[in-house]
Amino acid sequence: MTLNGDGMRSDGSAGLFAPYAARPHLRITTVYSTSWVCDPAGLPPGRRSPTDMLNFGRLTRFYDMAQEQLPRVLRRESLDCASLVCQRWRTDAPADATLWHFLHPSGQVLVALTLDVPLSLVESVPLMEDLYYASIECAGVPLEQLAGERVGCVPGADQAPGFLPERHQLVFRSVATPEEAPDDDTVQRVIYRSDLPYRPEFSSIVYPAELNRRPTTVGALGPYASLICGHQDYIENSVLLSAVQTVGSAARLREIREVAHSYGHRFRSRPEGERDTHRRRTTLEAISDGLSHLELELSYSVETGGDIGTLVPALRVESFHNALYSAMGLTERSAVIGQMLTRLSNAIAAELTSVESAEQRAGDRRRIRTVVAVTFVTTITGTLSLLFGFFGINAQQVDERRSMFDERYTPIYALIAVIMACALAIFVGMRWHELRTERRERGRPSTWEDIHGLLAREFGAVVLDPGRVTASPALPGVPGPRPPDGAPQPSGSPTP
Repeated sequence: MTLNGDGMRSDGSAGLFAPYAARPHLRITTVYSTSWVCDPAGLPPGRRSPTDMLNFGRLTRFYDMAQEQLPRVLRRESLDCASLVCQRWRTDAPADATLWHFLHPSGQVLVALTLDVPLSLVESVPLMEDLYYASIECAGVPLEQLAGERVGCVPGADQAPGFLPERHQLVFRSVATPEEAPDDDTVQRVIYRSDLPYRPEFSSIVYPAELNRRPTTVGALGPYASLICGHQDYIENSVLLSAVQTVGSAARLREIREVAHSYGHRFRSRPEGERDTHRRRTTLEAISDGLSHLELELSYSVETGGDIGTLVPALRVESFHNALYSAMGLTERSAVIGQMLTRLSNAIAAELTSVESAEQRAGDRRRIRTVVAVTFVTTITGTLSLLFGFFGINAQQVDERRSMFDERYTPIYALIAVIMACALAIFVGMRWHELRTERRERGRPSTWEDIHGLLAREFGAVVLDPGRVTASPALPGVPGPRPPDGAPQPSGSPTP
């Protein structure tokens, strides 16, 4: 993919406009997503723009302006073609092999392998199958391990090498005359990686309009492979960068979905111990904080990556980029996952409102307890003040010659005891009512029971007993487990 920056044609001739690619071999580039990440801020100055190792011709200025929003090349390495061994493809060695490492704007590292092979389009199908599933070795080392070792990820480390499911293949071919352009049947054999005939009415192959404008240009793509014929070198490089951007976005979208699903599972299956308001609030706040990061990542790493026309004003580049995003289903999937995040956020917000209401009720009960305690203490002190005030008054009911514990003063002690007993009864009764209320709130059914109980009531669904569902079926002639006492006997089963 390294080309001259002066607009020279591949065969050495010059022209007024960028010439069409005229390489003698078929070029196959397979882009793999990985689980490796790298901080873009820590890259050296020579690795901050995609134009450092790729030639974009007249579009170079636009790619430089949008370098923070586009993938960039981390490293490029030429491989020994004689040491490459595939599982299905067993013909001559490639004419050239290059291993690429790209960095997605989200920080994900992607790997691409480019092979120039002396094959026709149909003959390349077995090789494409090997490359798509990474069934290729270099000097006895699998491609996954080789790519991981080049970025410092060795087997046995915490971040073991391994490619993710998201990947896409690009097939580039030179076309000199309209007769050399591949027909629809050849295109479908390459896109589907299957050397078999097909029915045109049952095909998902997309032909972007701007890539098929000229008689000698062909652009066809599917979810997993694309065929680009007869275009300039800088268009091929733009297509490569778009494929890297799309594969990285697809991998990030799957990761966002998996994390969102785990958050939803945590929200729906909260343990009973987390029904304490403090623990519930802590759990919900952690999930809510994670959802905010996921929504931001969905916007900047997936949805924003689908717009290339704002950054690069080129019809063919924009046409391919938009078609690839649509063919891989990123537009629809990001919308679905965005709705998932929004609804989960709304559910968490509603649950937080419930927690706040419970905390407010608990605060009200604490204030009532405080008032009752203060009132109780005030009642006791006031009663004692009444007692000591009674003995301190100068009246005929108080005889200084009698003890304060004399039977004569039994009525006043009885009155004081009744007042204190009433105060204690009020305090104990309110505390008992509070404990009963808290116990009733803790005994509410779980979220699963709420949802499925509602469906059972509204739609007549039957909620099965998990113990009966997982029980082994009874064999004919073999008595099954005895039902609990009082349970109805199944029809047709013998009574033991």
